[in-house]
Amino acid sequence: MVSLFRNNFFKKLNNNWIFEYIIVLLYIGIGILGWTYEYRYAGMGIVGLSLILLFIFNDFKYIIPAGITVIFSYNVGFETQEMPIEIACYGGALIAIILIYSIINFKLSNFKKPKSYIGIVLLAISCIIPIFWNNVITEETKLLYFIYFTWVLYVVVYFVFGINLGKNALRVAIFTFSSLVILISYECFRQVREMVANNPGVNPLSMWYYLGWGLCNEAGIMLCFSMPFIFYEMIKTENPIVSALAVVKLSICVVGIVLTTSRGAFLFGSIELGLLLLLMLIFSKKRITNVVFVLLFAALAVLYVHLNYGVEKVYNDIKEYIFYNNLDDNGRKALWETATNLWNQDTITKIFGSGIVSELENRHSFNGTDNVFIVYHSTFYEMLVVGGIFGVAMLAVHFFEKYFQLFKKELPFVFVMLVGYLVVDAYGMVDNTYGMYYYMVPLVILMAALDCDKNTDIFKKVEI
Repeated sequence: MVSLFRNNFFKKLNNNWIFEYIIVLLYIGIGILGWTYEYRYAGMGIVGLSLILLFIFNDFKYIIPAGITVIFSYNVGFETQEMPIEIACYGGALIAIILIYSIINFKLSNFKKPKSYIGIVLLAISCIIPIFWNNVITEETKLLYFIYFTWVLYVVVYFVFGINLGKNALRVAIFTFSSLVILISYECFRQVREMVANNPGVNPLSMWYYLGWGLCNEAGIMLCFSMPFIFYEMIKTENPIVSALAVVKLSICVVGIVLTTSRGAFLFGSIELGLLLLLMLIFSKKRITNVVFVLLFAALAVLYVHLNYGVEKVYNDIKEYIFYNNLDDNGRKALWETATNLWNQDTITKIFGSGIVSELENRHSFNGTDNVFIVYHSTFYEMLVVGGIFGVAMLAVHFFEKYFQLFKKELPFVFVMLVGYLVVDAYGMVDNTYGMYYYMVPLVILMAALDCDKNTDIFKKVEI
């Protein structure tokens, strides 16, 4: 913080959870603006706001919502043969700001804060090794060589946040991820509304679509990732306004999951919702307030659905369009067999894998047909292909570190996050989570915040 702003007013403001909450919502608003119109609006807004906040408060915690919104407001899509210039520019500008901050605030002792890095470092190594026997990438698709270094990016993100974050970082991370549902659900709503307008008579639950940064089913994964943070706000607050806001976000999250038209999001999101509601009943400081708000919003939702569509019709539509194949594997078994065959080619591939780019195929993408590398819709099978036995073993090390972090916290946080981690990790066994940038960047930022900030009483005033 520059000397001009070193007074009690700004110190108190910087330690005020209401101010942090508002800043997070401001980032989300900028993300919505950019995703709706031009990504550059989001990019310039995020970079500009980050500069202002770092200049005034000299506190790295505000880079958490900046880093998240710069990803999830991206609306342009990716192509195999082209560098994503826009996100590279604004992401690069944010990186430059981070580097300057890190240099100015450099302390050797900061490197003691990151503690949960062994697994992701070893996973980065396992991801790079198979590049030496890649025979799939061509001159036209040579940009895909960068994909082998994605885990290095996650390691860098983890360490950059790990050495720079301090007090209140976990609180800001919780506010950021609980509010991320607003941005993602809004994007799903806009896409569905536009498709319905362009295809009158087509049931919206029969559609699938791109959001720019990812697919609708990937939006479902991130909504499941974010749900526990909403419940943690509900559990910890004694303020009825915060409870009401949390229930509003929960309602938005549930609507977003429905709009993803993702069977996995429906299944795992329902399990997660049920378990988190139970934890809310057990741990809430204002149990009755939360129950009343949840029941009120649930009743209003059912009434709205009944009056506008009919509850029975919506139920039948979900059954017909989302679960039309019941619990069929939807082609995943064939993908997993392919993954097993790639792993089983020879001794080298069994030990170190055949690499993240093991197959290329022309498929429909955000910008039309593109030559994309195949992802195997399972954390286990994906890692078996990417890094072989070595990669799977290193994934186990990472899982141990990830879950071990939780047991240093208070019980409500431990149980809420356990539900979130277990459900999403189970989801990842049949869909794309680990190794996907939209999941990994939020995860490593969260892990960095957990290493740096021990305070889970997020609404408690912190002494200056």
